[in-house]
Amino acid sequence: MNRHRIRRVTVALAVLVTAIAGVHPTVASANSFSYRWQLPAGFYGVGIGRTCTNGASSAGYEWFYEYPTSLNQNNPILPNPLSVDAACTLRDVRMEFYARAADKAYDAWAGDGAVALDFTAGTNIGLIPFPTTTTAGRLRGHLLSRSPIAEGRVTIDIFQVTGQPTTSTGVVVDAFSSSASKSNTYLTGSLWNGQYLAFITDTATGAKATGFIVVNGDTTFDLDLDTACFGIDGCQFAGTVADAPGAFHPLPPTRIVDSRKGLGIATAVAPGDGRNSDPDPTTRFDSLVNHQFAVDGVAGVPARGVGAVLLNVTATGGQTGGSLKLFPKPPYTQVFDDQSSFGPTPASTQLFWRPGEDSPNLVIAKVGIGGMIRVANVSFGLVNVVVDVLGWYDESQPGQSGSRLTAVSPERFLDTRNGIGGARKSFGPNESRDLKVAGRSQIPTDATAVVGTVTGVAPNSQTFVTVWPAGTPRFETSVLNVEPAAIRPNLATVAPGTGGNWSIYNERGSHDLLVDVVGFYSSSKGGLVTPIAASPVIDTFNGVGGPPFGSGETRPVRVTGIAGVPANATAVFVNTTVLDGNAWSYLTLWPGGARPETSNLNWTAGDRRSNLALVPVGAGGTIQIFNAFGGVHVAAEVVAYVS
Repeated sequence: MNRHRIRRVTVALAVLVTAIAGVHPTVASANSFSYRWQLPAGFYGVGIGRTCTNGASSAGYEWFYEYPTSLNQNNPILPNPLSVDAACTLRDVRMEFYARAADKAYDAWAGDGAVALDFTAGTNIGLIPFPTTTTAGRLRGHLLSRSPIAEGRVTIDIFQVTGQPTTSTGVVVDAFSSSASKSNTYLTGSLWNGQYLAFITDTATGAKATGFIVVNGDTTFDLDLDTACFGIDGCQFAGTVADAPGAFHPLPPTRIVDSRKGLGIATAVAPGDGRNSDPDPTTRFDSLVNHQFAVDGVAGVPARGVGAVLLNVTATGGQTGGSLKLFPKPPYTQVFDDQSSFGPTPASTQLFWRPGEDSPNLVIAKVGIGGMIRVANVSFGLVNVVVDVLGWYDESQPGQSGSRLTAVSPERFLDTRNGIGGARKSFGPNESRDLKVAGRSQIPTDATAVVGTVTGVAPNSQTFVTVWPAGTPRFETSVLNVEPAAIRPNLATVAPGTGGNWSIYNERGSHDLLVDVVGFYSSSKGGLVTPIAASPVIDTFNGVGGPPFGSGETRPVRVTGIAGVPANATAVFVNTTVLDGNAWSYLTLWPGGARPETSNLNWTAGDRRSNLALVPVGAGGTIQIFNAFGGVHVAAEVVAYVS
């Protein structure tokens, strides 16, 4: 036990818990406090500290006793009653009791319990209860990290803030524990059930997390040292977390959010990002949960070790036109302030919609604290949000083995208008067809997932398209939503099924479908994916990268060596947006050389649209962007790179 560390942490705790009303008695003023108490049979260490009314307090214990005998005569025996005298007006006195074996110091790993009590003058404490291995639980877990985990890398001090018992005279008793990790695990002493405030330090990096953890019996909570707050939600964090390259783990597409049905987010998302200064905590909480959803531990995504998730996000039924932004939930600036986590909303936008329409986009979303992702609705009305999870990217930690990504030059695998990849025939209502995608052209037979842009062309009815591995039941998800007479693309990532095929389903009406394959995941080759904060590489609307694109214009855009993208990146994920176009048109993105007969983004005059693209990096660290018709502003942000 490090006495000075415990005392320093409990001083910080005393400042924090002033925000929790009614936990401890009202303070009194005196220069000497006197106490009586009873302890269960056993052996104890007792640390005592005092706080003056002027706020003065020492960093370590001012007195340390043992009871009923001293271990190796290192400390005096605790008297009963005890008087605490100070050369100041006392505000309160804190006593911390550590259970221990007769011949040993306090050892959380052995299950020793520890309790803390705060007193005013003249308190008859009564019989003090202690958590034990037979009457209480313990918090334990593994440590996850890309870097080596040395002995004692993590220290954890944890203090009870709800659910406390009392002494026989009604004094509140807080259980607490202090320990350091061993190998790649940590373990606290015995703790009663309740909510605890944890102070966790990664001694290798200096990162520190302060946040709430609930203990209910023996409780397992793994700590991910490669993420802010180490996996804790509602956490205050000091430190930095590097962008992590990771392998991809495809999942069967699963709907995790549908605000129309109360799944993931209970109601339609209100305008804004959830910031709410209303003094009513219930109102603030409603705003909080209306603008965030969990991804870690959901639908096959692990609870820890996740750097980012691959999501198909659809905005639907917006009362007005608008745009949607997804970003990782940030740490709090103050652990008790449920609004301070909402710092400046990121400038990047994932998708746009018109009133009432369904608008999808594929999103690589970095995971925030507590495994949460936040949503900002940039509009003047409610909008429903639908989210399907397609897979997750790991943090390259030991034992994580996923698929690597290879981007290829875009190639059209399906065009029902001219018979490429199948019949020269539009998809009809409620129709399914198979398309070979693995073991064809640039895509190997061992691909674990194939990446391609799926485009719906001019349906005569509003419809949606689902793509899933052939030979398996159709998923209750979608990769594309198309309005009547519109042309809409969306990037898809789907595992090949029987025969290396995708199955493709159209729900309603009749329309043509295009599939342009741009890459594949494989366990045998490729690079890791590093999600990053969106980095603009061109934005002609704001004068970055030149004037608006003209009709038939091709422009090279540098994507490596800037904005966090290394020079050795082999491919980039680019979220591309067009606005203020004066004609129907489309964009094509490719690495260089002859322009492929493919497209990444389609729009009509006056429209504002976004779509994610995967593009190999060409000569000089550039990609090529081509605009087919008319003039249009183009913005492109790199959201991840492959290396």
